[in-house]
Amino acid sequence: MDLTRRTLLATGTVLGLTGCLSSGDSNVSYPETATRTPPPTETPADAAMAEAESEPAAVDEEEVQQTEPSVPNRQLATEVGRVYGEIEWFATSYDDAIDTHQRVLGNAMAAVTRVRDAAEFDANSLGLVRGATDRAVRTAEAELGGHFGIPEQMREQIDHHLATTRRFANRGDLDRVDEELERLHDYLAGIRSDLFVRRVLSDRQVDATLYRNLHDGTADSDDSDDDDDDEAAPGLFECYHSTGYAGYAYAGPRYIEREPFGDAPGDDINEGQELLARQRLHFDAVGESTGRNGFAYVVSYAVPEADEQPTDLNPLDYPHTSLFVQHYDGVQAATDAAETLFDTSVSREGTYSFGRDEWHQVYYHADGDVSYAYLIQAGPYVVVAAPSEVAWEERVDWTDPLDRLWLWRP
Repeated sequence: MDLTRRTLLATGTVLGLTGCLSSGDSNVSYPETATRTPPPTETPADAAMAEAESEPAAVDEEEVQQTEPSVPNRQLATEVGRVYGEIEWFATSYDDAIDTHQRVLGNAMAAVTRVRDAAEFDANSLGLVRGATDRAVRTAEAELGGHFGIPEQMREQIDHHLATTRRFANRGDLDRVDEELERLHDYLAGIRSDLFVRRVLSDRQVDATLYRNLHDGTADSDDSDDDDDDEAAPGLFECYHSTGYAGYAYAGPRYIEREPFGDAPGDDINEGQELLARQRLHFDAVGESTGRNGFAYVVSYAVPEADEQPTDLNPLDYPHTSLFVQHYDGVQAATDAAETLFDTSVSREGTYSFGRDEWHQVYYHADGDVSYAYLIQAGPYVVVAAPSEVAWEERVDWTDPLDRLWLWRP
């Protein structure tokens, strides 16, 4: 590619911010700003009547409150919605989002290659690259934004490469322009690669929004300890959606060999399948399918601190407990489902507080045994937690896995 004086001047002119305001006489006429005030045509009494008629009628706040739909445990419903929504996104939308993201990145790479292979480089060349990379960032924001942090990182890196390209183009340093475009191409190829997707944009071992929504990031501080370096206990969560999707939410340094709710290489026993079977055994009796859109299981593990986790980390080696989230068509459908459960298979006996919310202590028959758990309706969700054959009042030191979940946030 040649950077001629003509194209160099064009680059410097178009890439800069140029413009001017028109001068000279204008043929546009404007209305006069001063107008004569007409004499009043109404009496003070007429004005008072008009003002009274224009005042809005008083609002009966009590009547408004009665007409607004009541949402049981509204804040918890919002939090459960974030968690369930992320799990459902991985179950139903992730594959298409990644395919679209990689396709548009491929188009951006092709645009960079065309510019590098062209005989000349000018402002239009840089505009072609800018347009293609902007589309890639917008696509990442639309497809992956809110789930992964890649769109913000892409914007920062691409802007850096293009600013560097512009700077050396304005200096006429064609070799450096070509080198920077090559670096941009390599960056795009890197974040488009299957390896990057598996490690950073993974749906198998998710270190992103799903983990942060599930995890209670507040530190357990001891009033007698003045250590300011307290950190929240780490979380590891195994998730399953009714569509068949399964994955881990984990921000630690280890790669988990066992497939989520599946087996590990070389194992004689499929521990993950047994774990899934136990979820069904524990929760089938508290499941109500009428009006239900889907459900999810979340198993929370009380794993040790990151520097104490073994390289062959097996979550099932640590205390764990489960959460069952059922999503219904709306609040009323969830209310009907909970009432159906209480009228049929589930009995209540007192309440228990997870953080700010009061849960029903429930018990029910599961595979011939009595299971004890906690149940709450939160908006359009019915959530069941910590099923066990051990009664609530006889459990000892049992909350550690639940402590890792957001449920304890104030």
